Order: sequence, then structure tokens, then C-alpha cells
Amino acid sequence: YLLQAIGLLEESDWIHHYDLTLQLYSSAAEACFVLGKFDVLNELARKVIQNAVCLNDKIRVYVSLISSISSQGRICDAIDFGLGVLEKLGETLPSNLDDDEVITDYVVHTSALLAQLDVEEVLKKEMAQDESKKFVMQLLCNLIVPAYSGRPRLCPVISSRMVQLTLAHGIFRESAVAFALYGAVVSRSPEGITQGYALSKIALSLVKRPDAKGYLSRVYVSVYSQINCFVEPLQACEESLKYGYEAGLSTGDVEFAFASASFSALLGIQSGSNLESLANQTSRYIGKMKEMNANYNLACFQVYECFVRNLVGETGDPTELSYGGKDLLSIMIETQNEMRGKNLFYFIRMILAYVFGRYELAAEMADEYRKVVPTMRNPRLANEILYLALIALASADEEAKSEARDAAAVALTELEGWLGASQWNFLHKVKLLKAEIAFHDGYVADAATLYDDAIRIAGEH
Repeated sequence: YLLQAIGLLEESDWIHHYDLTLQLYSSAAEACFVLGKFDVLNELARKVIQNAVCLNDKIRVYVSLISSISSQGRICDAIDFGLGVLEKLGETLPSNLDDDEVITDYVVHTSALLAQLDVEEVLKKEMAQDESKKFVMQLLCNLIVPAYSGRPRLCPVISSRMVQLTLAHGIFRESAVAFALYGAVVSRSPEGITQGYALSKIALSLVKRPDAKGYLSRVYVSVYSQINCFVEPLQACEESLKYGYEAGLSTGDVEFAFASASFSALLGIQSGSNLESLANQTSRYIGKMKEMNANYNLACFQVYECFVRNLVGETGDPTELSYGGKDLLSIMIETQNEMRGKNLFYFIRMILAYVFGRYELAAEMADEYRKVVPTMRNPRLANEILYLALIALASADEEAKSEARDAAAVALTELEGWLGASQWNFLHKVKLLKAEIAFHDGYVADAATLYDDAIRIAGEH
């Protein structure tokens, strides 16, 4: 309907019926993104950029272009484009955004501001009125997808700046996203999870506001896959992420709809979901993504489906990850999904190699994983700690046994640190690693008891 309406316009309508023409073109561009019609979107955006009388009138198509470029796998291009638009709006971020000192400064400053407020003070803030800052918040929010995938070290800076703008100017539509993402940033350690969990509650309250409901899917991604998965039972987080998937599709937030689905699949794998059902569900997600030309998360779903089908014995070599008869890593490189999927590929393959007793391969995959490990990896952090330790113990030769034992002890201390947040999610992992260490040290009877404990607790949870 939008395209038919545009077909009835004359070129002069950009002068005589400017507001109507701008709304039609901008809305059509947004609809084309949701439908994966990127070529049409580009042409619509070109017309708006050419005819819009001011920068603010171009923001909607700029947002659509960032999402479109990101969805096609051109992650760095999307980030550079978005940062360029922010600069035009007067929001100039430091050129060295990936620098540890810059990241620390942003996070420390934001935490200091939050320390002066309680939850009720934040929720009672008035709505923001500054129109230019509204556009800045919208663009920062839209940069989260490519940043998470291509330059995850930008996420602390983006989320910090969004929280700072909220505290300075009032509540924006995107403020729920700001608190959710910043909560994820500070939740990467047992020391930060209390603050992160409190911020998640602010985000969940803010996203209930009528003007913010379009962001529900992206709030749920940060809250349930990055924060609450350390505190609440994984099964509950999995169900919330499934709801986030449906909400994202219904509001046109396609990227975060599939991000929600991706993390629900990951938590399903980690929390004992029925493998056959999980494989079928993942296959349906892949079909939906192809239908909508949404390739951003496709590699992740293919990895998950291969992993599950390997576990249920549907493949020849359960330690290989191939899709349609082709190595998945090669597919990622061909489809420009390498940046997004490489770390997940090595992570899942090292687990498969360990589970099926190919310890040398597991050690090789663990080494590759360490080279590409992402900054924001909260939903699989505990399993990363666990499996890297298990692989070190299982693959070490005589000369490396002492070093592997020390690494396992460090990993055990890390896992035990998370028990204060949730025994439900972590106690069985602690028991299993203790059992492996006891067996390594020759305490077979103690190891047997610990193995039994790990099996029983995992079954109960």
C-alpha cells in the first residue's frame, strides 16, 4: 500500500505535500527492511536523503539503512555509517572507542551517576523533551546490533552514553534498552551481578510504557540472556526469550526477534530441553530467517541445529559442524558471517569434541576459541569456564598436567563465585569440575561421590 501510494506522487509533491511525501517514503523504507527488500529500501532512502530539508527528517531512513547494512553482514560498514550520522547530530564519540581506558572512564562515570539514585528516582523522571537528543538515543540504540556483533567493545560505551543521556534529560523511548544493556555490561562478574540485576528491573519497568513497547524484544535479549541467566533458572529465561522473539516479529524488530530466538536456543541447550524438539524449532527459525532475508544470526542457528543433531546421532561424525553437506566455517566466510559466528563455531565444536572423547581436537578448538572470544558472552560464560577447564585436564600430557591442574583450580574458583547468584544454574557444574579435579589427583572415591552429586543436581534442575 505504501509503495502504491508513492507511485501516485509527483516529484513536485516533495515541495507541495512535503510532510505526507516524507512520511510515505520513510514508512515504506521501514517496511522494506522488515521484509528484507533491501534494494527497494536503498532507493527509497536515496530519495529521502536527496529531498529532505533538514537532518532530523532523514533520521528514520538513516536508522533503516543501518539495520539493513547490518542485516546483510556488513557489520563494520553499519557501525561507521551510524557513527558518521551521530557526528552530524553533534554527538561525537571518542575516536579510540575500543581503548580500555576510554571504556573504563565511561563505565566508571556512569556507575558513579547511578550510585546517587535509587530505582524509584529513575522511574519517576519526566519524559525527555530535547528533540535532538531523542534522535541521538534512537541512533545509539540502533547501533547496538552491529556493535555487539562486530565491535563488542563499543557496547559499554554505547550503553553508558545512553544511560547518561537519560539521567541528564529524562526518560526516552530507548531508556529501557539503555538500562538493560548497561546492566549486561556490569554483570560479567559475580561482583557486578547485583547491580546488573537491579538495572534489569528498571529496564523491565520502563519497557512497559506504551511508547517503549516496540523495544521489548531488545530489552528481553539483554535482560534474559545477559543478566537474569545468572540469577534466575535458565528455563524461565528461555521462555521469556521465546516471548521476546514473538514480540520482535510483531513490532518489526526483526534483528532482535531472531537474537531472542538464538539465545533461547542456546539456553535450551544448556538447560536440558528435549533435543529433538529443539532441533526442529531451530530449523523453523532458520526457515523464517531465510523467508525474511534476515541473515544476521543465520550462522548461529545453523551451528545450534548441527550441535543438537550431532548429539541425537543424526550425523556421521558428531564432532563435525556441517550444514547441507558443507563445512559451516566455510559457509560463514562465504556469507560474511565469519565475524559473528566464528567464536560460536569453535565454542560448540570444542564441546562436541570433548563430549565424544576427541580430546586433542577439543584442545585445538579451545585454542582457536580463545583467539576470537567475544567481549559480551554472558549466556555461555559459565560453560566456557567449565569446558576450558575440563578440556585442559583431559588433553594434558605428563609435562602439562600440573599446569592443567592449576588452570582447573582457577576455573573452579570462578564458578564457585557464581554460586551466590544462583545455585540452581551453577552447582552441578561446580560438582562436576570438583569431581574431575579429584579424579585427576587420584581421589577416586571422592570423585565418584562428586560425580553422583553432579548428575543428581543436574537432573533436579
